[in-house]
Amino acid sequence: MDLSIIFATYHSEEVLQKSLESYRLINTRYQWELIIVDNACRSETKELIRKYQKYLPIVFLEQPIAGKNNALNKAIPYAQSELIWFTDNDILPNPDLVDTYVNFCQEHKEYDVFGGNIQPDRSFPEWIDLTSPSIKTAYGILDLGENSQPMEATAFWGGNFLVRKAVFDAGIRFGVSGSSNKNNHIAGNETELLTRLVSLGYKGHSIIKENSVQHQIRDEQLYLKWLVRRAYNAGEGASYVQKLNLEGMTLLFDTPKYLFRMFFQDSLKLVFTLFILNKKQLCLALMKVSNSFGRIKFYIT
Repeated sequence: MDLSIIFATYHSEEVLQKSLESYRLINTRYQWELIIVDNACRSETKELIRKYQKYLPIVFLEQPIAGKNNALNKAIPYAQSELIWFTDNDILPNPDLVDTYVNFCQEHKEYDVFGGNIQPDRSFPEWIDLTSPSIKTAYGILDLGENSQPMEATAFWGGNFLVRKAVFDAGIRFGVSGSSNKNNHIAGNETELLTRLVSLGYKGHSIIKENSVQHQIRDEQLYLKWLVRRAYNAGEGASYVQKLNLEGMTLLFDTPKYLFRMFFQDSLKLVFTLFILNKKQLCLALMKVSNSFGRIKFYIT
């Protein structure tokens, strides 16, 4: 086996089906497997997977314990390859992805962690500012540049990164403390693992190829309400990672004090933005307040 692909799924059968159709287009001389973990344990998901097992090398697992990281951890022991590509159920791979990634990793054996760009699969309304890091984060859009190069693994995102199985053979797993919640995802769970790998000395390298993967953007994600909620989740994720190292920080109610100051400043900016009547600026201001609130809420609940 040359490449194991792992992702978790949670409801969203329509999104999953579109992704599976994209996997059917993969053209490669290498052996690969697709390990899918259902974190909702739905009969609808199981039936869809059963349909596609006729066409794809799928290993199907169920993880009733909530949390994306719990699902990914369950899949790791089933991987038959020395290379594991972690992605999401709404990522569309390019047909030559397996060849590109396996070849690159074979040529760069001194590196342990790899990542690549993530592009959207559609255009956006004018009021959504794609130059904003907050917007890019919300839509999982990642630009690591035009050329493959060494870089710290913390630059990579959960929709498109590879890890050599030897890393997990050493006992490393995705962190699960605080990762289980009703929504199944706290944005940034992968960041905790990648940060840990950097601290342990594992070396990272980007793999840049045009349109290696695309992120599905659904119609309901093109609304202000969705972006504000996404910013809140990202705030929770930032605090989830930050909580691992609070040394030297001044705390108030067991929460970094500066977060309250940031929330107040962001709220004040939002008030001024309300008078501008510019939807693009209002969107960004609301997202900043929601993100700050999410960071605080993580600590006090």
